[in-house]
Amino acid sequence: NMDTYRWQHNNAVVTRLYYAERTVQVTFGFAAIFTAFDSFFIYKNYFANDARRRIPKYWAFASIYSALALFVLLKPLTSHEIRVQWNKRKTMGKWLWSVYHIDEAEDEI
Repeated sequence: NMDTYRWQHNNAVVTRLYYAERTVQVTFGFAAIFTAFDSFFIYKNYFANDARRRIPKYWAFASIYSALALFVLLKPLTSHEIRVQWNKRKTMGKWLWSVYHIDEAEDEI
């Protein structure tokens, strides 16, 4: 039942963790794509010095942006909430919004 507090709380936790994971994947994915483009420019010797100078900036921006986003997304969560959801994620291979996969012994909501 999606009207219960337990389900809504679980949904909020899982959604934050899902968006945290996606944020890291997307920011570092774009950094990798931009690095690949600049690597091509370096290989072809088109503005190679500028391309070399930009690569660390991409990774620094991705790292800083991801760190800030993770801080904002994960700060309201307790370590127990994160641990329970992460164990579900490792076991099932995906984020699960249902509460049926949470063991009652681990669930201290």
